[in-house]
Amino acid sequence: MTIRIAAAVGLTLAATAAGAMTPEQEAVFRQNCTNDYMRFCSMFDPNTPQVEQCFQQRMKDLSPRCQAAIASYSKKSPGGRR
Repeated sequence: MTIRIAAAVGLTLAATAAGAMTPEQEAVFRQNCTNDYMRFCSMFDPNTPQVEQCFQQRMKDLSPRCQAAIASYSKKSPGGRR
């Protein structure tokens, strides 16, 4: 059940925190950032802007893989915004 919850959170987090993503970007983000969400930002509902703020504030604490996923998406999105 925990895995199912984490997967659902990851899907929602990817759609909410990162905006409109391609399915490939969403999969990379979900794979690399769900644990960071659970560790640092799970006190916020994944359907709120607070999750994105939390990720921004905790960027230095995020795993290297999550940081890379965010950086990769930021480079590909218009205006460099997640």
